[in-house]
Amino acid sequence: MTIEQKPSFNDHEIKDWNGQRAMLWVKYADRLDTMFSTIADTLLRTANISGGEKVLDLGCGNGSTTLLAASQVGPNGSVTGVDVSEPMIGLAQARCANAGITNVNYILGDAAEYPFDSGSFNVLISRFGSMFFGNPEVAFQNIIPALTFGARVVLIVWRSPQENLWATKPVEAAKEFIEMPLAPGPEDPGPFSFADTERVKKILKVAGFSGIDFTPLDLLLPLGNTLEDAVNYVMEMGPLSAPLATVKGDKREMAITAITNSLRDNQGEDGIVRLAGACWIVTCGVS
Repeated sequence: MTIEQKPSFNDHEIKDWNGQRAMLWVKYADRLDTMFSTIADTLLRTANISGGEKVLDLGCGNGSTTLLAASQVGPNGSVTGVDVSEPMIGLAQARCANAGITNVNYILGDAAEYPFDSGSFNVLISRFGSMFFGNPEVAFQNIIPALTFGARVVLIVWRSPQENLWATKPVEAAKEFIEMPLAPGPEDPGPFSFADTERVKKILKVAGFSGIDFTPLDLLLPLGNTLEDAVNYVMEMGPLSAPLATVKGDKREMAITAITNSLRDNQGEDGIVRLAGACWIVTCGVS
């Protein structure tokens, strides 16, 4: 079942996640699941979900973490995934139907404003789905009443761009030849907006969460099974996609060469290109 909500004050992010960005996340869904598999396993292990619990998957995207949670709650539990992206919710629904899973619901809407039923969920999880709110303070104040007393919360978010070479190294290699758009500010909606632990702690504390803690997670993320595969991926998916699309001729070729040479340093003996990823595992509760 999918419940639809009218657009909200996060209009820019909603538009972004229903355009080209969303289509790329759908196209590369299986690759992203592989790339983030260790992170998903860590999310579910930390949440320690039991049979019969009711779980909210915040920013569920293509639904992979929703389905993992569904396997843990069993037939007497349920999982609700919420996301603003219609293409990604569509894929999540299809995956759910193909797997014959019946204990999952999806909400197409903005969790910052969605009228959740009070005390609906024992657990809140999110893998990279909590950093895109235009006003995160308001968002989490809206979400917390949907959680039961004693509910557990696990959010996995990116740390700083400097620690996440999967995102920054290809850009550093190519920026001599292409014009990159201005990066979002550290508190603007975006993948790295929850890198600052003090900011996140304040957001969650103001909303009413307690026991807020941060655990670092460092890993190597596989970008491609071959060097060519990795180069093609970073050219189409991520911050280089739009700038490269506007560059032609020699400059484009020089940018591709620079990206290739940069990623070659990270190719293992098995041919796979892996770059550093750095996350925070954010845990808290409702008490």
